[in-house]
Amino acid sequence: MTNPNRIAERVTTVSLRHDTHTPQAIATALARSGIHVWHGQNYAFEPARALNLPLEEGVVRIGLPHYNTEVEVEHTLEGIEKAVTIAG
Repeated sequence: MTNPNRIAERVTTVSLRHDTHTPQAIATALARSGIHVWHGQNYAFEPARALNLPLEEGVVRIGLPHYNTEVEVEHTLEGIEKAVTIAG
């Protein structure tokens, strides 16, 4: 963030990894539930290196703008739980 005075204009981005499932497998499983996310490094090479993440895999990245409803967020959380159960 280059201007802290504009924080209200920012949207939430969540990145996650799972110990036994790749970001690609999780993103694919989420897509099957109608939840569209990204996987990879998303141009965040330095944070990935600092966290010792595998650069070839990256993370699952979820954008949660202000217009997402509570129901949509709950659906996403349930989808993540289901994805790590069936992904592999």
